[in-house]
Amino acid sequence: MASAELPPRLARMSRGPLRLLGWGVPMGPLRLLRTRGRRSGLPRTAPVALLKYDGREWLVSPFGDTHWVGNVRADGRAALGRGRRLRPVRLTEVDDDRKPRVLRAYRHKFRIVPFVRDAFDAGDHHPVFLVEQET
Repeated sequence: MASAELPPRLARMSRGPLRLLGWGVPMGPLRLLRTRGRRSGLPRTAPVALLKYDGREWLVSPFGDTHWVGNVRADGRAALGRGRRLRPVRLTEVDDDRKPRVLRAYRHKFRIVPFVRDAFDAGDHHPVFLVEQET
């Protein structure tokens, strides 16, 4: 399965939030997602927007099957947070009747962000993950 690539402009822009979140600077709903590389086994980190909806936490990939999505599908375990405060989580992909509601909530909450609008206008494949505490 090939991973979707981020638009070059967005890939460059994500370096800033990645660095700031790594220092522990609060950036609204943005968090660091640390996964284990599915091929290398090395830690991989990406900034993601955490959605709080219906009393739960959710991650949506606006750009489809990105690298972090492939890593999560391979392992299911990750760490989420900012700075040194990363909490272990289990991510479960949702593909049932909750998915359309979560996608609507994500689009509504982050509609002001241009790349989110563009990503949702470009296609309809957006993986959705339920975030649960790792036990």
